Amino acid sequence: MQIRLTVMASVEAASPVRDLLVTAPAGTALAAVLSGLVAAAAGGDAPSSVLYAGHERLDPQRCLLGEPPLTDGAVLSLGGPTDPGPDPDSAAAQLHVVAGPDAGGVHLLHGGQIRIGRSADADVSLDDPDVSRLHCAVTLAPDGRVTVADLGSTNGTTLEGRSLDERPVRLSPGTLLRLGESALRVTAAGGTARTAPLATAPDGEGQVRVALGTADPRRPAAGDAPAAPSSPMVPSDETRHTYGDASWGASGDEAPGGAQPVVPGQGGAPDVERTGTGTPPRGTELPSAPRKRGGLGRLLRRGPGRDEPHAKDTARSAHDAEHAIHEPYAMRAPQQPGVPAPRSGAEPVPAVPAAETWPDAATLLLTALGPGPRLWERRPGHPEALAVRLGTVDRPGPGGSGPLPAVPVTVGLAEAGALGLAGPRTRLAGLARAVVAQLAALHAPDQLEIVLISTDRARPEAERIAEWSWLGWLPHVRPAHGQDCRLLLAYDRDQAAARTGELLRRLDDHAAGLRPDAAAVVVVDGDPGSATLREATVRLAAEGSAAGIHVVCLAETPATTPASPVDRTYEAACAQSPAFRACGAAALLSGDVATSLRLHRAAQGQPVGHGTVATVDAVSLAWAERFARALAPLRTEGAGTSGLPHARVSAPLPQVARLLDELGLARATPASLMARWAAATDDPEALGGRVVAVLGAGPRGPVGVDLAADGPHLFVEGPAGSGRTELLRSVAASLAAAERPDRLSLVLIDGEGGAGGSSGAAEGLRVCTDLPHVTTHLAANDPVRMREFAQSLSTELKRRAELIGRTHFTEWHTQRTVAGRLVPQRSAPPSSGADDLDTAPSSTMPTMRLRPGAAREKAEAAPPLPRLVVVVDDLDALLAPPLGSPGRPAAGSVVRALEAVARDGERLGVHLVASFASGGDAGWAARPRVVLDAVRGGGVEDPAPGRGRLFAADGRDVGLQSGRVTGRIPRTATLRPTVVVLDWARMGDPPDRRPVRELGNGPTDLALLASALERAARSVSAQEVPSLL
Repeated sequence: MQIRLTVMASVEAASPVRDLLVTAPAGTALAAVLSGLVAAAAGGDAPSSVLYAGHERLDPQRCLLGEPPLTDGAVLSLGGPTDPGPDPDSAAAQLHVVAGPDAGGVHLLHGGQIRIGRSADADVSLDDPDVSRLHCAVTLAPDGRVTVADLGSTNGTTLEGRSLDERPVRLSPGTLLRLGESALRVTAAGGTARTAPLATAPDGEGQVRVALGTADPRRPAAGDAPAAPSSPMVPSDETRHTYGDASWGASGDEAPGGAQPVVPGQGGAPDVERTGTGTPPRGTELPSAPRKRGGLGRLLRRGPGRDEPHAKDTARSAHDAEHAIHEPYAMRAPQQPGVPAPRSGAEPVPAVPAAETWPDAATLLLTALGPGPRLWERRPGHPEALAVRLGTVDRPGPGGSGPLPAVPVTVGLAEAGALGLAGPRTRLAGLARAVVAQLAALHAPDQLEIVLISTDRARPEAERIAEWSWLGWLPHVRPAHGQDCRLLLAYDRDQAAARTGELLRRLDDHAAGLRPDAAAVVVVDGDPGSATLREATVRLAAEGSAAGIHVVCLAETPATTPASPVDRTYEAACAQSPAFRACGAAALLSGDVATSLRLHRAAQGQPVGHGTVATVDAVSLAWAERFARALAPLRTEGAGTSGLPHARVSAPLPQVARLLDELGLARATPASLMARWAAATDDPEALGGRVVAVLGAGPRGPVGVDLAADGPHLFVEGPAGSGRTELLRSVAASLAAAERPDRLSLVLIDGEGGAGGSSGAAEGLRVCTDLPHVTTHLAANDPVRMREFAQSLSTELKRRAELIGRTHFTEWHTQRTVAGRLVPQRSAPPSSGADDLDTAPSSTMPTMRLRPGAAREKAEAAPPLPRLVVVVDDLDALLAPPLGSPGRPAAGSVVRALEAVARDGERLGVHLVASFASGGDAGWAARPRVVLDAVRGGGVEDPAPGRGRLFAADGRDVGLQSGRVTGRIPRTATLRPTVVVLDWARMGDPPDRRPVRELGNGPTDLALLASALERAARSVSAQEVPSLL
């Protein structure tokens, strides 16, 4: 278990803040690493060794690593408590900064006056050049009433479009307060129905599992006061495309404070913003919209000259068509699930009260801290997946009803392919943080990975690391798909070459018809460096979207001004980062202080049209770090617990593979095995038993074979010493881990001496007899037992054929399952009752006793019919036994029985897994087949035995390193806990790999697995399957 956390020492320390990496077994007490934490944080002159998590003092003996608060991303203080920041669950009124160049702030209002301005002396400081040093004041009265007054600002303060002066004006929850380029709103104290957070549970290894979908975004949390339908303080509906939920409904109530609604009849969304079920495709018309042509979403999808105007648009002038992109409200259509589209001429369907489609930065922060119900809501297939909000703009309401303020301006990466951002560094970094934070908050780490390439040598490495260090806390940058690194970061050219190589292999995999189960967003910050890296990033930006790879390209340029027009700024961005020209959309920061942006579609390497002008949404570095730390320990419930790791991108094969790691059973316990067996029992595709064998590690993760779907048999071919025996042991172990012993039985046959196996082959398959699934083990040197086994196997095949008849094994189990669910008609009991009655042993008076119910059920149960897998090592010893072999006289009878299995086994639920030497009988070389390579010289860089290829039945072939199951517990698992300082610059390097030394006297992985399987079988009361001998 590894946990990344931060320890803050005293100000006098050389490094008052240290990011540390703690490595320890799960369940380790804090006392085991306390001295290491103190030494790493403050050196040898620490005045105290007492640690705090916020205000809570940690008990070194009772606090366990991996349990809250000692989870990934935790912040500890040495010697005294610290302020953890405002509690998002507090019932106090809150002031949210929802838009602008310093968005995302969440400030609690506890009473009194709160001064807002640009100065550091302000209670709420905003990094907005258009805000005065002390701009306005918000006051919370004892009765809960909130007022706002201007403090003589230069640019003034507006509330819902009305200018304010020094006289206090009521600030109602949900109304929009504008100062400079920033937009703020207040949420009431206990007056709004707060949404319940998601259910979470720590896993004991530094992570917290989140049960997505366990809280309804529209349902109040427990203990919250229900919203009064007519209360003006409670939002009863919302305006889509705006800054958030409105604070009053459309039931005819007067707006708060006597203000008139901005949009008449604004109970739901205006007509122009209403849509049918889901989001319509980009470029479709919006009903009742003043403009019938699509906006940026449509332009991103079409090429120049491909737009054919509708008949009603033929009168539009060329000038209007050229400037149509200026109408921002038609850029993207909002999503309202479950709302049918209005029929032509019918009344619009009222909008469903729902959360805003594109949340502001303050909402994202509260979602991460909660975690709120909107966390990772955009799963695959979501209509707004990979859509990001770049800023806001005011637009006119429908029918001239009034302006709609702070309408989000968004762009979809799925449509644009790649997005370019350019402007001065300070504002550019804030915009990039906002874009990445949206993607991380709304997309789960098992569905989206984020990669950073920041190798521009024009900027010092320390500056680049300081700007992006917050990104390392996100769970989305952890290599969950086989990448050879600690984190998906690149701060030098070697790391960048590794990251681009992994992504380019994904492009090649897509061209071959393969695709990983997660999208990737690649942030390319500045010039990648070498010509090879430039070409790689250009290719990713141009071709990556088809394979789920989307590039966000950053280029530091002057802001777009009359002195630096759009074309000049765009060319400067392309000169700094060649991938910028391949982006399908470009956002150029503009204005004297770069607080605005111009969003353009780009086609053929040039910006199209005049673009859309909006106010930029940016967040600070402190906001981003708190946001990322809140997400650091979170994982989706069930991620990594399904038995197999995620499919990964192509990667070189490891030198050695441990089977338990490939099975996802690094800690094999009865509980984890029973969970697998329960999943197999409930799987409708695994009727009769699951026969899935994991063979080892492949370029994209574990390589396995489903004998029921891909088989029915598996053959292993390889020269002597290639690891055939060890691979068969791994097959037996993985089959046992996948299914209960009363639904799957194993028969093991060892060839003459186990020749051709790996080290320890003298034991052959006998080491697998501890598995509870093994019913029979046979060595090919006992002619008596060989003849008995051949006869028993033939009898078993005949028994199965009589039971199944002319049906198939799975069809027979399906019929039994359906028959078991039918309720028979009630009938009169038999007159004799002989089946349910026993006669008492009495010679005088015969007494009838009821037979116990369990005995009746056992007597009436049908004979068991589990799947049967026959594993044969060294089939050559049976096909052509050497002269003088003791088992030579009976080898022919065993081979005939195995031939019957190969011929009829698929229909009868019997499978054959056999190994033989290279160049053996071609009649046994059917697919799927594993061909192992000869062992090389045994150097440090040479792979261990078991390297080969799997040739599947559908014609595919996959390289693999077979998993080892008879190795001892790695010595690295017994190391003492360690604490090291995190070096963010080296997080993109491959992990340090030392030669793994096995314990000489410890149990093998197979022995540990067999013990856990035995205990799991007893826990589920699995019935014992009789042996064939």
